[in-house]
Amino acid sequence: MSGSKPARWVVLWGAGGVVLSLLDAIARLSRVAYEGVAHGMFSGPQLLFTALWTIVIVYGEGYRAFGQLLAPRMAARLLHLAREGTAVARALAPFHALSLFDTPKRRLLSAWTMLLGIVLVVLLVRKLPQPWRGSVDFGVVIALSWGAIAIVRECVRAWRAGEGRVDPEIAAK
Repeated sequence: MSGSKPARWVVLWGAGGVVLSLLDAIARLSRVAYEGVAHGMFSGPQLLFTALWTIVIVYGEGYRAFGQLLAPRMAARLLHLAREGTAVARALAPFHALSLFDTPKRRLLSAWTMLLGIVLVVLLVRKLPQPWRGSVDFGVVIALSWGAIAIVRECVRAWRAGEGRVDPEIAAK
């Protein structure tokens, strides 16, 4: 399929699947963050913690991880998949976009370690009492929102340009 016209549905399915997962998390965590407000999240030292945490997580996860690393790689991988992917890889486009398969071993290990790390952090944060959990989730909601926007922006940019801005890091066959 090399050189053929990219299958638009692959990019839409891959990016849309990831973005819908992020939107689901944003909706769920927004409710928890709102509960934090009711428990005094924006008073005294809690306000300082919330502000500092939000700045750190939005810069580290929203801007750096999503905006500079994940979103451009996702866009490149999805565009490559739309042009040359197998039927199975296309059906699993959201997972392919996240480098959970069909990528060099180092990236594969990194992607799966990150995924497991996120699951562990989520389980730990769920144990925090309010308003602390609300403060953490408030920052995460903003970072995930930034990430969802970055993914859409990069996929549109890659589609219009006809290529991703980064190497899609596809595993050698």
